[in-house]
Amino acid sequence: MSNPRLLAGLTATAVTAAIALVVGSCEANHTALAPKVGGPRFHFGAFECTPFKMTGGGRIDYPDGTADKNPPASHTYETFGAHVFGSGQTDATGTCLADKGALEWIDHRPGMELNGHPLNLHATSVTFAEHPTDTDCTDGAAHWGGKLRVQNTGQEDLDFEVFDCDNGEPGVGHDGFAIRVLEPIDGLGDYEVTCPDPDLPPAEPSCTLTGGNRQFHPTHL
Repeated sequence: MSNPRLLAGLTATAVTAAIALVVGSCEANHTALAPKVGGPRFHFGAFECTPFKMTGGGRIDYPDGTADKNPPASHTYETFGAHVFGSGQTDATGTCLADKGALEWIDHRPGMELNGHPLNLHATSVTFAEHPTDTDCTDGAAHWGGKLRVQNTGQEDLDFEVFDCDNGEPGVGHDGFAIRVLEPIDGLGDYEVTCPDPDLPPAEPSCTLTGGNRQFHPTHL
């Protein structure tokens, strides 16, 4: 089971060679994020601690976050590589702990540039990973997060959370992914890429993949 945590009401191939992401694993980290009481939890509201892993990468065209790609010249899209291993164990507060994980996130929108480059977020630790049991994700879902660094500026220790959805095959048009950073990013302010529309598949607040695939594995033991 899970305690109240940092949540808010809201807030190709995996990626083409031109936007390929190389993601390195973070070391195991069993120091969980400090829980925060958020707003409504949408579909990601009931959790269990169970061993699992979620792997893959992809592309989201946000806004609007649907299965349709935006015009290439707009550069209105995000690409990522990410994986997480849930341990199935809890700490003294009931937080579901992660064994390890990784995230590399790039927001290609011109308005998101810092120091002349697309916004690049890199997880430095993945501390919690829980399995949502109330989503529409047919093959499995994950809510996870930890700490990240803004590669453009070196700003560190920002809390983040991910809403991750494996909604069958192929991943494009079915799977989902969303990210929220819980402290302001210097030079940008509040940052999230989320799609809280309940009519937008697969499961709010995740946005629909326009490239790549998310793969849920029930156990990694």
